[in-house]
Amino acid sequence: MITRALTFSTIALWVCAASAQGFGDSSMPYSSTLEEGAQRGYADIVRSVGMANLLTGQAAVQVEQARKAYIENQAKATQTYFELRRYNAEARHRTPLSLDQYVRLAREMAPEPLTATQLDPLTGTVSWPAPLRLPRYEAFRQRLDRLFQDRATGYLVYGEIQQASQEFEAQLKADIMAFQPDDYIVAKKFLDSLAWAARGVQS
Repeated sequence: MITRALTFSTIALWVCAASAQGFGDSSMPYSSTLEEGAQRGYADIVRSVGMANLLTGQAAVQVEQARKAYIENQAKATQTYFELRRYNAEARHRTPLSLDQYVRLAREMAPEPLTATQLDPLTGTVSWPAPLRLPRYEAFRQRLDRLFQDRATGYLVYGEIQQASQEFEAQLKADIMAFQPDDYIVAKKFLDSLAWAARGVQS
């Protein structure tokens, strides 16, 4: 019985060793000995445990970051809510402005009025500043010239002038890098004043 047990154990060890060696095929990426196979298996287990611990740690960090972001967002939302409540409360208790005060504020916020040489009130002729006389702006100028001439003859074209001025200013803003800062400021102020002049409030 002892001899049979030893023989069976010997065969089992031989089979394991043969499996680890790939049955003599040196090209197979297996262990060359039973001990080496056992060591590789143990190393794989250690690596798996280490990877599991790493992933668990990363997940914990991400959960903590998400929790921190949630708390910060909640704090900002709460702060915004109370700021809006305070603003609304102040607005309800704020004394409304008188008509004269509104008129004064409107005049203070209004663009600088154009002179008669910049915009002729009788003919509607516009004298464009140099930055706005570039060839690429010809279509914008022609449209506004026509609208101001119509306005001079009595047509109500305020809304059209506002729209045309806004489109001209949008194109000017798109071309801002092509201008010197002073030229851009002159052109923008002129368009603002031109749009304001259509209201008939120059003084």
